[in-house]
Amino acid sequence: VLCHVVPSLVKLRKEGLDGHEKIKSYIWWISLGFAIVEAVIVACYSLQYSIYAASYRVKHVMVTAFLLVCGAMTMSWICDTISESGFGQGSSLIICVGILTGYTDTLYKMLTQLSGSAVGWWPYMLAVLGVFTVVTMWAVVVTEGCRKIKLQYYGFKLASAAREDSPITEVEPYIPFNINPSGMQPVLTTTYLLAFPSIVASILGSPFWEHVKEILNPATSIGAEPWVYYSIYAFFVFLFNIFDIANLPKEIADYLNKMGARIPNIKPGKATIEYLTKIQASTRFWGGLLLSILATTSTILDHYLRHINEGFAIGFTSILIIVGSIIELRRSYQAYNVMPSLSKALRRYGV
Repeated sequence: VLCHVVPSLVKLRKEGLDGHEKIKSYIWWISLGFAIVEAVIVACYSLQYSIYAASYRVKHVMVTAFLLVCGAMTMSWICDTISESGFGQGSSLIICVGILTGYTDTLYKMLTQLSGSAVGWWPYMLAVLGVFTVVTMWAVVVTEGCRKIKLQYYGFKLASAAREDSPITEVEPYIPFNINPSGMQPVLTTTYLLAFPSIVASILGSPFWEHVKEILNPATSIGAEPWVYYSIYAFFVFLFNIFDIANLPKEIADYLNKMGARIPNIKPGKATIEYLTKIQASTRFWGGLLLSILATTSTILDHYLRHINEGFAIGFTSILIIVGSIIELRRSYQAYNVMPSLSKALRRYGV
């Protein structure tokens, strides 16, 4: 977000590889600072559960915080190494593996609980698998859905069009406008935002914030009805999905002018920006609507399964992370396999 707002970071973002390296170094130091603060907070909270801390409170906090920071930065290094290798986003893959591990534990607990009951568990399992399949298909649509805007080059022809005997199939150029360009970020931001009153209430102990916390807790019958929480949840997911802080249409229009391309029947400049703004608003509107329905439905299913399965649920909300990570890994693998044939083609034509 700051890379699209702070002028110095905007300039660095446009400087290419060197600018990205500087931004990565800034992110590393900021991550280290947050890791230290979070580690100290966790270490202080763990004092009441540690026998060793009864005599060495300061030493306990320092050692615990040091180990937590070391673990966090080691995990950050592993994520960066995976990302630099070209096989997807390292952090997303590690989170995806953790979620899938949790799925196996939850499935084992559900089967253990149902096998000991007198009621047949086959209908229940088929219903859960059916819902899981539908939610996964919906997540694929939300992740992969896009609108393609055709491009027209007026300065030159593509290399494949210039050679009549070229074996390379020409692909029509286009700009993809994804209906959900932010992935899981709107859902995570909404979750943190709705959890903020609970944090404030635990710190201040104010009756007002306690009441707000109960309103935003669908698991209790105190305060508002559960539909209030779900309505607020869906609204903020929709809002964060359609919110564009980067002014993407203007950047795309400037890039098209530099590369000698235009949108057919649309004049370059202001008309292109207005057209792209309308397209982006339309795609993000429908994407936000689909994402809000998916996230809200998944949250309701999670709460329902947690209620009937003694506190544990499958976690349908996390399916979007799994789908996005697997799709990104698949694309990276396909690109990796194409590299040898691409190198041979370039050598054949003397490039």
